[in-house]
Amino acid sequence: MTPRPPHIVCFAPYADWTLHSARQVTILQGLRQRGCTVSAVLCDGVFSDCDMHQPFTDGPQHRPAKACLLCQAGAAGHFAKWGMPYRWLGRWLDADDFNTSAAWVTGLKPATYPDAVWNGWELGDWVKSSLHSHFRHNVLDLSDPRVAQAYASYLNSARLAAVALSRLYDEEKPDVQLTMNGRMGVLRVALELAKQRGIRTLCEERAYVLERMMLFDNVHCLDNTALNRLWRDWQDIPLTVSEIDDLAAVLHRRWTGSSGEMVISPPMADTGRILSDLGFDPNRPVWALFTSCVDECISDPSWGGVFPSQETWIEATLAYIARHPNLQLVIRVHPNTGSLRAIRSNPQELAYFAALANRLPDNVRLVDSAATVSSYGLAAAAQVGLIWYSTVGLEMATMGRTVVRAGGGWCPGKSFLRHADDPAAYERFLDEVAARPEITPAATVAAWRFAYLFFLRQSLPFPLVDIPHWSAGRMAYAGPAALAAGRDPSLDAICDAIMTGRSLVAAPPERRSDDMAAKEELAIGARIDDFASASHRRD
Repeated sequence: MTPRPPHIVCFAPYADWTLHSARQVTILQGLRQRGCTVSAVLCDGVFSDCDMHQPFTDGPQHRPAKACLLCQAGAAGHFAKWGMPYRWLGRWLDADDFNTSAAWVTGLKPATYPDAVWNGWELGDWVKSSLHSHFRHNVLDLSDPRVAQAYASYLNSARLAAVALSRLYDEEKPDVQLTMNGRMGVLRVALELAKQRGIRTLCEERAYVLERMMLFDNVHCLDNTALNRLWRDWQDIPLTVSEIDDLAAVLHRRWTGSSGEMVISPPMADTGRILSDLGFDPNRPVWALFTSCVDECISDPSWGGVFPSQETWIEATLAYIARHPNLQLVIRVHPNTGSLRAIRSNPQELAYFAALANRLPDNVRLVDSAATVSSYGLAAAAQVGLIWYSTVGLEMATMGRTVVRAGGGWCPGKSFLRHADDPAAYERFLDEVAARPEITPAATVAAWRFAYLFFLRQSLPFPLVDIPHWSAGRMAYAGPAALAAGRDPSLDAICDAIMTGRSLVAAPPERRSDDMAAKEELAIGARIDDFASASHRRD
């Protein structure tokens, strides 16, 4: 008997967010073209709080009474325009579910919210990331009534999602689930419940390049397991000249502010002018410390470092610099902490850096979040970079600079970084960096290989959806025929992976020609020289 094509459920509660839903629907339509059955499930206002209406992201400061109706209408309109049938999540809930969910939350003490478990499901942990984003707080103070009330509301939403999704899975018995990112509260619930049932989940998320897309296989978008495995497979494979050119184009777009992507820093500026504006002596070493906006990732322990917090690491660095007046340090507060380019602001980080600005050593400057100074210009002007896990550290390494990392995320185990893994030995470690600040050619090549993997290889091009703005998507094809097998390589790869269970990641070639590494080093060196020249003459 021929096995039936798989059945796919797409849980799309945030379907009015068209950057994601347009891509998800395109994948679903492609699967339908290939004989699969699909079911799209949207939210009909069943949640008491959700990630679409957070006061400290891109939602209104005060959620309007009809917010759910407007979101529901928008989602329904998009799916109707795209020709995709859908059903509402409320189909799998009844009135008693809302009462019992509210009663369960009421019976919890606020201090226990992060550890709340229902039916064996760790709902308190699964919604935590949404709470950090909701307030843009690194620390969730459950003695604050606002925080406690919001946490309770997200727990209520998570329990309702768990009940409804359990019934949905029982009824439809999907082989594969498609959803968004797997990080945010109810999306994390969908990921974890599906995993427990052996249902493979692909979590769609934006990539670092506008026209590309990420698909995380059975993990949420903060999980770096696949990235690290990909790096182990590819780290010894030289880049082709074409790949180097493609990466150089991506970096140039980011550094010049022409990418259209979610790049928060102002574009590259003249390094001489930057040093002059900072009042730095160009004949003394310059180090640049780039902070990270940690509220989105702080719920995942793998993004932390060996220091208790980013602030603890900054204080240790300042103490070292104060004892070494020959060094000059500039601290660049991440623009997403609270600049005009930010997605709202992180009040806890802003308060810390405002206080820090009043007690800096004489050889330290602080560039606050709102400043229009280019982070890329600072990276080009400095000899050494220090990061928690900011992506600018990777980009600085591709410039041929030494970069110290103290946080987690994508950074641990990367040969082109210097790792601050022992707080007790941090001063001795920085002494070694100061004595030998140069980066080896091999480390620079490794940085380019990883950067190509990070920005391009781990993601898929997806030209079937245009991205007029980093948060919006629109269909770029005329009709279903454009989604048939053989018409688009990326859609073919995605549908094949879903239908066969295969990995989305291509295996590396067994080898490349013997002279490839020499050509790679020459091409990278030429690109670094080009960037260096541009950074000294840019207005």
